[in-house]
Amino acid sequence: MADSPKERTEIVNLDQIMTDQQIKEERWTFTALSEAINTKENCLIWLAKRRLIKNSCKCINCHQPASFISYEQGIDGFRWLCLDCNIRKSVRDNSFFGGSHISLLQLIQLIYCWSYDMPLDNIIHETKIYKETVIAYCNFCREECEKYINRHGLLEIGGIGDNGEPIIVEINEPKQFKRKYLTCESCWVFGGKERHSRKGFLVEIPDNTKASLTEAITKHILPGTHIESRSIAAFANIAKIHSGIYSHSVVKQQVHTTNVEKLWMRAKRLLRRQFGSSTIQFSTSVNEFLFRNSIGDGHIFGAVLIAIAEDYVV
Repeated sequence: MADSPKERTEIVNLDQIMTDQQIKEERWTFTALSEAINTKENCLIWLAKRRLIKNSCKCINCHQPASFISYEQGIDGFRWLCLDCNIRKSVRDNSFFGGSHISLLQLIQLIYCWSYDMPLDNIIHETKIYKETVIAYCNFCREECEKYINRHGLLEIGGIGDNGEPIIVEINEPKQFKRKYLTCESCWVFGGKERHSRKGFLVEIPDNTKASLTEAITKHILPGTHIESRSIAAFANIAKIHSGIYSHSVVKQQVHTTNVEKLWMRAKRLLRRQFGSSTIQFSTSVNEFLFRNSIGDGHIFGAVLIAIAEDYVV
């Protein structure tokens, strides 16, 4: 008598699980992505390979591997089932997609569209998801970027380079940004940029006093850094902070490098497009920009997927 077919306990073979580097190196167009996830099973395979959903599941009762079985009544077409205990689990369990009734295909498309900074109306058109849901998931994506920045210390720049020399960080006087253009509500934003890398920071500070700027500098610029700035009173004693943890030079305004100015100008374009929406926190929006700036356009979709996978360890 022939053996019965062995139940499937993994979505993909373990050697098909992708590394961060492999995910970053992928290049997707919207059309190619949509074709790759054109069935419910293909969606699940695509997500499992990128560690965005569980590739396997153990029964919470007997701790044996659950089976990956077809479930046509469900929105995902499959679910986890322990055949001995009859305990079921959603394929979305403990993932970024948990609790949603939107199809996985639509949510993957939404993440792609948001990653490439498509306007809201375009995302709605391409994904066919209601506006309120699109707004909510765009905010979820921003939060994932913010968490990634905090986990990886991307708001700390400078220090000593691999060559043993101080890294040069350019700073500029704080800028006043009007949060809502129909009111007088505004805030002070201060930033810095490494001269020879994409790394930089922009943070909200309570005012433009020397004390606030010193606090921001020590929080976001690592000891050993060489700081360059224009000649303003609030920066006069940078070299004396904490008994000299930085070196400092003043550059004349007409020859001052514009890296940090360019950083701020690019950030303002994003901020002005998003404000004054009350659904977006100012710091979250700034950190979205810094995330995008640190990655670059070519790798942004993969970087967002990695940020989600790190936060939802499945």
